[in-house]
Amino acid sequence: MFLKRYTSVFLLILLVAVSFTSCKKELVLTGEEEAVQEVTFNPSLSTDEKKSNLDVSGIDYCYILIDSLVFRPATYVIDGKIYTQSIKLTPGSYQLNKFLMMNDNNTPDDFSDDVVMLAAPMEGSEYAAFVNHAAGFSFVVNHLKKANVDVEVILFSPADYDKFGFDIDVLPATTIREQKFIGLILPKNPADYANSLYLNQSAGLQNEMPAIFSIDVFRNGRFVKSVGNEDQLGEHFVSITYPDGDNTTDDYRFDLNVYVPVGASFGYKYVRSWEFTDDELIPAEPDGMVHFVLSECGSIGTGEHIGPYMNLPESCNFTIQSNWAPGSLGAYFDGVLSDVPVGFSLGNGLYSAWCGTDSVSININHTYEMDVYNSLLPSVLPLYTRSAARWNSINWLFNNLSNYPTATWGEIQGAVWEILNDWNGISHTNVPDADGLVETMVNEARLHDDFIPSCGQKAAVIFVPKGTQREAATPKIQVVFVMTNL
Repeated sequence: MFLKRYTSVFLLILLVAVSFTSCKKELVLTGEEEAVQEVTFNPSLSTDEKKSNLDVSGIDYCYILIDSLVFRPATYVIDGKIYTQSIKLTPGSYQLNKFLMMNDNNTPDDFSDDVVMLAAPMEGSEYAAFVNHAAGFSFVVNHLKKANVDVEVILFSPADYDKFGFDIDVLPATTIREQKFIGLILPKNPADYANSLYLNQSAGLQNEMPAIFSIDVFRNGRFVKSVGNEDQLGEHFVSITYPDGDNTTDDYRFDLNVYVPVGASFGYKYVRSWEFTDDELIPAEPDGMVHFVLSECGSIGTGEHIGPYMNLPESCNFTIQSNWAPGSLGAYFDGVLSDVPVGFSLGNGLYSAWCGTDSVSININHTYEMDVYNSLLPSVLPLYTRSAARWNSINWLFNNLSNYPTATWGEIQGAVWEILNDWNGISHTNVPDADGLVETMVNEARLHDDFIPSCGQKAAVIFVPKGTQREAATPKIQVVFVMTNL
């Protein structure tokens, strides 16, 4: 359904009636003053939860076509609300033919590169069904008072300009591009998906199933739209059309969200991002589509392998225990997880824990609220620890510690710091100076920076402070991790 895929924003344009009389003195009007009425647009955002996140600061003016007259009143924001400067109309009947809310692309004197942010769909268009009064309706301006005109607009997606009833000339010089996506999901145990939408696919539950997924499209840092294949139960590719300005540099990010187990139920999890600029394309297979495979362990199938996927909570509490350097379980320290809901592959309890950052401190006997990440999905990690090669090397090392039977907890921790942070090897916080065995482990792990664990092997689960932004460049506290079996 469209309303689930496109964030819609409804703005009520209120033309405020003003009295021109005074209790002390009659107001005498000249012919010129009688001839026009000042019309001020005062849009206000809906308080609906789905509609209240619009960044109104990106709107610079409105393009309003009334009969055959074009008006471009500027906009301004006060306390998060958007307003327009006034226009003037003579009393009479008018038709509102087009209403667009625009960004001037930082060139206020050049309309050719301006971008439509919101728009009123036109009468007869596909999207006219989503407003009460589509553009094309009539309104009246009376003598001596201003009319009250409501105009509903929705978030504009340039690739869907025709669904608003517009010609392509509503866009700046633009090329509409398209990329197609299709995926597979490989469950460890298909029977675990019995309560999911996958059960309703034409072939039922299988070891390989068409992935149900959606892609969130961002252009120049701004959300554009989300497109998915849930209505087709994953059995159809997803086509993404998007505008590329011919005279501007456009940066894109496509976020892939796949329908997977989430705790004891199912939902969409963000697993991958693709970033590119202008006419660059994500590498595709010979059929012209971008293929991906999301598995729960191992790597098979055609296309880009993503994962394996681990059913992890979004966040939990992580308590640094007093046992450290070494912890009671033989690692660098003991960590206790709590507030983990049932159904996840990682539960509450005591874990062998390791530090991933040698240059940032962490407090013993302290409970941290942490976001939880899968080391096998590195593109979703915060920037400061977003390295597939380094985490692949860590996963190889912990799956091959039997190669180093004499390695101590301190040597393993030192190897971790060197792999993840290029540690200088100088002793601190009870971790001894790097020795020959540390360097051997590091060098051999780095030779396996493409390692993907198989079923039954271990993978790192990473913890960072809750709310850490995706583009955070430096950690607030040490990155910590534990190992769990796939």
